[in-house]
Amino acid sequence: MNSLLAKQRGMTGLGWLTVLALIGFFSLMILKLAPIYLDHYSVASTVRSLEKEPLITKKSPAQIRTMIKKRLNMNYASDLPKDAIKIKKTPGVLKVDVNYEVKKPLFGNIELLVTFEEHIELVAH
Repeated sequence: MNSLLAKQRGMTGLGWLTVLALIGFFSLMILKLAPIYLDHYSVASTVRSLEKEPLITKKSPAQIRTMIKKRLNMNYASDLPKDAIKIKKTPGVLKVDVNYEVKKPLFGNIELLVTFEEHIELVAH
């Protein structure tokens, strides 16, 4: 029994190296993904804030697009492509769709690709 316990002393150097590599990899992923998701939170809150805007369904799509872009600039989240915001207006109904992708280099030729979709439908009262 004692000889069995003497052989079990802990992790080897290769085991520790593997654990450290995994910790480093996931730390790098968190550092790269956190700003992307923080920017998306600003986009999502901007889209949701349209619900509280008075008479939003009476405004033109150009006015709504300008309003969204100004709010995103205030939140420092202005990296949206021009075609990301789609506004469809029918009598009494306003649909706003924000669809975009974010590509960030991870290391070497490996990139992170994150896609986001935000939708809101507003009905005139």
